[in-house]
Amino acid sequence: MEWDENFVNAKYHLAVAERMLVSYGEVGDKRFLIGVIREAAKSVSFLIDFVMKDSRGDWRGVFSNSVGDVICENLFRVLDVARAQRDSPIEYAKGDKIILLIDGRYRILTVDRIREFVGSIKKGIEIFRQV
Repeated sequence: MEWDENFVNAKYHLAVAERMLVSYGEVGDKRFLIGVIREAAKSVSFLIDFVMKDSRGDWRGVFSNSVGDVICENLFRVLDVARAQRDSPIEYAKGDKIILLIDGRYRILTVDRIREFVGSIKKGIEIFRQV
């Protein structure tokens, strides 16, 4: 039963991230982008849990074989970005970019890249729905 619950939670957090992305387009507030990053990371975490229940420990192989390398890379990048955003002592918003200070270096995350992450999560969920 938990197996299905993880998949439902992954879809739910993806839907929240998509709504927040639309709201960012309407309002333009940086907090929506931070919310998108956090909700996207939750969605990926639940999707990984969903896959791990059936992968017998080889979840990276299952991901790369099932969704392809680009989507797989984006899914794991979402988790890295969420961790970096949480740990960053400095965070700026300038236009459609978020600038983070990570390990003494500034990293720039654009809205287009965040949209790409959300699209990859959506494709991953669609692929695993069919499995």
